[in-house]
Amino acid sequence: MVEILARHVELVPVCPEVEVGMPVPREPVRLEGEPDAPHMVGIASRRDHTRAMNAFARRRLRGLAGLDLCGYVLKANSPSCGLRGVKVYPGERGRARRVGSGLFAAALTRRFPLLPVEEENRLDDPAAREAFLERVFAYRRWRRAAEPRWTRPRLAAFHQQEELLVRAHRPAALPALARIVAEAEGGDARAAAARYGQVFLEALAVPATAARHGTVLRRVARELRPALDARSREELARI
Repeated sequence: MVEILARHVELVPVCPEVEVGMPVPREPVRLEGEPDAPHMVGIASRRDHTRAMNAFARRRLRGLAGLDLCGYVLKANSPSCGLRGVKVYPGERGRARRVGSGLFAAALTRRFPLLPVEEENRLDDPAAREAFLERVFAYRRWRRAAEPRWTRPRLAAFHQQEELLVRAHRPAALPALARIVAEAEGGDARAAAARYGQVFLEALAVPATAARHGTVLRRVARELRPALDARSREELARI
């Protein structure tokens, strides 16, 4: 999987536990306390790594902000990098609940709320992998469309380019996106683009379905019909 991705993207490895100074091999750690603000504690030593990890996360994310990230793959179930469902213990004793996020993962999603993120074990599922990569490249197109700056015509062109993709994921988002484009006329195009980006990327997070794909493909076929002969139209309809 890594080799395939490396053909299309630049990979930036990050290991928060090593980079914060924890040794290899190292003592296992876990999350304890309140799920919204847990502590990362050594299981045997009871050493609290929370302050060091949070300080590292702030520094590392400032550096990553300059790398023009377009996606992030996190380590599932990790007390530093788990995205969701990480075990959180009420204290030194007690039964864990899978309700937490790793400290670094939580800082990452706060710092980059629109960035496509996924856990590495989910990428074994072809549908989840396709959905994640689709969001990664859509996020990159959105970022590139802003260069050198957002304007209303640039936002309108992006909306037209991406309309069918949104229709395959969440067609109900299209009216809101169209309103944002219309309201950008004579207003702050940069602020409008920020609102657009949030709605656009949230729409792509909704899984596309075979039925919605079919609707989009039939719409494309109607656009192509005038340019095709009868045999090609029949073949396209059959496919």
